[in-house]
Amino acid sequence: MGTQEDIITFNHVTFKYNSDEPLALNDVSFGIPKGQWTSIVGHNGSGKSTIAKLMVGIEKPIDGSIKFYDQIINQQNLDNLRQHIGIVFQNPENQFVGSTVEFDVAFGLENNSVSYDDMQTIVPKALEDVEMLDRADYEPQALSGGQKQRVAIAGVLALDTDVIILDEATSMLDQLVEVN
Repeated sequence: MGTQEDIITFNHVTFKYNSDEPLALNDVSFGIPKGQWTSIVGHNGSGKSTIAKLMVGIEKPIDGSIKFYDQIINQQNLDNLRQHIGIVFQNPENQFVGSTVEFDVAFGLENNSVSYDDMQTIVPKALEDVEMLDRADYEPQALSGGQKQRVAIAGVLALDTDVIILDEATSMLDQLVEVN
């Protein structure tokens, strides 16, 4: 399964969380083409978040393989992999580590040894892209659910990864209401 142009490939992946539970995924194969938006849809409990966790190595399959380009995703290459794949989880509060919005967005850059001078350009741009630049000095906990989600998205955008996985990352975004 998968082609030369697939950036991520699942080959006969089977997974379950606990030995006494049913399979969460059973013999799943598909490829995600490079340079395209790909959506995985399904009802609650159908395995969408499990697939996202497997893609970034948070979980590992009990059978089958997952590849990023030609490289099988495993414990030995997770550090390298995470420089190429970013993820925004359903609950952004699980991702916050900085005391301010600005520091939180800079955290991943700092972990990737990006220079302070480069961060001074990258962080404001990422916050501007998600319309949160005016809240750069806020504490993440003081934000609405939708604002927290946008800050988490800014953190991944700042990393400029090859792949961005959004695990229901728009579920808490604030609705745009037009008032006449």
